Amino acid sequence: MTKNDNAHSVRLADSLEKHIGADTAREFEEKYPLSKSADIEKKYQWAKAVCGYLEEHFDTDTIIGIRKECRCNDGKSIAGKLLKYLKKSDSIQEFVNAFNQGETFASLEYISDCKIRFCYPECYCACVKRVPQELSKTWCYCTLGNAEGIFHEVFQADVKVTLLESIKTGADRCVIEVEW
Repeated sequence: MTKNDNAHSVRLADSLEKHIGADTAREFEEKYPLSKSADIEKKYQWAKAVCGYLEEHFDTDTIIGIRKECRCNDGKSIAGKLLKYLKKSDSIQEFVNAFNQGETFASLEYISDCKIRFCYPECYCACVKRVPQELSKTWCYCTLGNAEGIFHEVFQADVKVTLLESIKTGADRCVIEVEW
């Protein structure tokens, strides 16, 4: 039997346990194991199966809640970069412009003084980025957890995040709307 010790799988099982319960999490681990040694194709196939499983068993809001918990990091390093620009700016528009002039890993779009779009020019997901095939939007909801953590830290407020576009679903970029 495949060992279920891949960080992506462990985070997903932990999130299932938190949102749905321990029995569901253990059943999931048994049916969809993923080992640390899995190659990129195996990871992609696992991610595709995860999307099918989640979509078959849960509604969109539940899926988003589960996937947001699967973020790969807490976003503090990115938040630090954003804060550097925010502290030097007198307005959200100025913050957006300064960030876009200084960074290339992401860009911001100004919508209003309490809403921006956070955009990635490429897929950064270590589990699926190297496979050129598309995936369900379900997989990409983890980026909402990352964005939520980042912008909560930046604005020191509760934020609402919405995934508008995703590279893995066929878009040219990933776009997360952030409202506070």
